[in-house]
Amino acid sequence: MEKAKNRGTVLVFVILLLGGMLLHLLLPDQEISRSERRRLAQAPEASGEALLSGQYAQDLEDYLLDQFPGRESLRTLKAVWTYYMLGQQDNNGVYLSQGTAAKLDSELDPVQVQRFVDKMNEIHELYLSDSTVYCAVIPDKNYYLDCPKLDYAALFETVETGLPWASHIDLTGSLTLEDYYATDSHWRQERLDRVVSTLSQSMNLDLPSLETYDRQTLSGFRGVYYGQSALPLPPEDLVYLENDATQAAVVTGPELKGEQTVYDPARFAGLDGYDVFLHGAQAVLTLENPLAETDRELIAFRDSYGSSLTPLLLSGYKTVTLVDIRYVSAANLGKFVDFHGQDVLLLYSTTVINSAGILR
Repeated sequence: MEKAKNRGTVLVFVILLLGGMLLHLLLPDQEISRSERRRLAQAPEASGEALLSGQYAQDLEDYLLDQFPGRESLRTLKAVWTYYMLGQQDNNGVYLSQGTAAKLDSELDPVQVQRFVDKMNEIHELYLSDSTVYCAVIPDKNYYLDCPKLDYAALFETVETGLPWASHIDLTGSLTLEDYYATDSHWRQERLDRVVSTLSQSMNLDLPSLETYDRQTLSGFRGVYYGQSALPLPPEDLVYLENDATQAAVVTGPELKGEQTVYDPARFAGLDGYDVFLHGAQAVLTLENPLAETDRELIAFRDSYGSSLTPLLLSGYKTVTLVDIRYVSAANLGKFVDFHGQDVLLLYSTTVINSAGILR
């Protein structure tokens, strides 16, 4: 009886092993993992140098792990077991609360916040002495959740005290939890009516109501927390807003090929659906509004949140220039941007300010 049991165990193991191998050979390799927002390892090429150095073995291991049959389902199964069955509060640092997913981030890093202040002061000294500067700090969604959270009051105070030459705009009362995607860290463009109103009043802009925009809906958006948590979170709609100004605007940048549009729906099928807004990560972008009834110009120093907000400011300006100093150093900005006293908006999320070492 014991021998039959052992033989059965070995037989099941061999069937699973051979079955997995057969599936791996039959199923086509996947190029990307949208849930993890990365490219998957492909079959490595064998060469004498790679074999001798051991690199081939490492590349082969990465390939087999990435292309393992049913890998996504197994990730989800593990996450469900950890989160729901074992009662762990988070999976891969992502937790669920009040119907939304968020990243655990409860420690304020004063050194990083001061780095942000120092970087903005450096930029002001180099380029902004003739500009009217506004600063609006974007609270991450944890601000509106009942969870352990960083000391937002200290962060806001450090930024406001450290940048006395800027007019500071409080956005905390212009947002709610529902204004953010449930599976992502970003805010929803179609929910930014109060943010736009607050900015327009503070910056003396005449901007159209979001109700006057045409809504374009893309279904099946899964944000960054969907992949990081590996939990079976339901997909969402991604909505972007169009009006005459956004449709007529011409977008250019050193990393773009020729003239582009404000929105690029084709990018919805890529690694990050949020890249629909202004073509994703870009060091410098210029938006020209040929329908502008003003000569005002804006330079926005921003992170990814600015990609969905700045199209809503376009109606108030002839030109909007976006700068992301995560991808271009402050010292080199003069090579790409002509600073001549434009309006300037510092628009950064608390997440970036609390990790300002990523700024160049």
